[in-house]
Amino acid sequence: MNKWLTLAAAFAMVSGNASAQEPPAAQTEPPGAADFRAGEEAFKKKDIDSAIPAFEKALAANPSLFGGHYYLGLAYKAKQNWAKCGDNFSQFLQKLGDQKAPDQKAGATRDAGLCYFRAEAFDKAIPMLQKAASGNAKDGDIQNALGIALVRANREPEAEAAFSKAIELKPETPGPYYYAGMINFKRKEFDKAQPRLTKYLELEPSGPFAPDAHFQIGSIAYQQVEQGGDRATLFPVVKEHMTKFVEGKPNAPQAPDALYILGWVAAQEEANDAAKGYFERFLQLRPDGPQAEEAKRFIAELTRQE
Repeated sequence: MNKWLTLAAAFAMVSGNASAQEPPAAQTEPPGAADFRAGEEAFKKKDIDSAIPAFEKALAANPSLFGGHYYLGLAYKAKQNWAKCGDNFSQFLQKLGDQKAPDQKAGATRDAGLCYFRAEAFDKAIPMLQKAASGNAKDGDIQNALGIALVRANREPEAEAAFSKAIELKPETPGPYYYAGMINFKRKEFDKAQPRLTKYLELEPSGPFAPDAHFQIGSIAYQQVEQGGDRATLFPVVKEHMTKFVEGKPNAPQAPDALYILGWVAAQEEANDAAKGYFERFLQLRPDGPQAEEAKRFIAELTRQE
């Protein structure tokens, strides 16, 4: 923190508007300088609650004290006020302009992007995260955040590229595997989706996306069965993953689909009691629609075979 305090103060001095030292007696102190110094002193003592109003007062009196925005970005980051954190770092960058300060620009850009991301202001986060990613091609966390922001903005092709880079940079981080695999699944790129989703489950078997990953892997295997794939190999995959999906998200919109598939597989394997149970549960969740009539016919046929 002391490093950033020194740098922020240096920016204020570069702009010629404030100094950490008292001005000579013959000089007229610029507006806001006293409040700026008060903010610095509070920051050095880690008194964020006093630093914030001091810097805001300094900026209100003298907007050219743009180093105050850097301090405020740090302060609001500490307070987890993500929107104000992003706004202040963004204003600092705008006022800094073309001045040469590569480390400070990089830090403010990264923090602005992540703060806007946490505030779910994705339209503001994306350009900042893109700049941060271009400035540091080895920052896996930025690539992951950029990917999620792009997904939320319905820009999935760009998101898949960001997640692919995140996987390359941080191969033991689970989230990018799920997001990239999910995008591949939606685009029917099953040869990419299946290994990524499987890797996600290896890294985070009880993670928040685990049920959906199971559904997607099970769906891929089921489609492979429908296309003539080896049932002896694929049926166990379908059963394992669809069962885990239903256990994890029994009331999800896809749950009836999973139950229908499980019923169909059980019927093919002549596990009649299991098949009837799945079809009955399917009908409880989705009593109408074309598959409902089919499920009823399955139940009637299985009952006759008893």
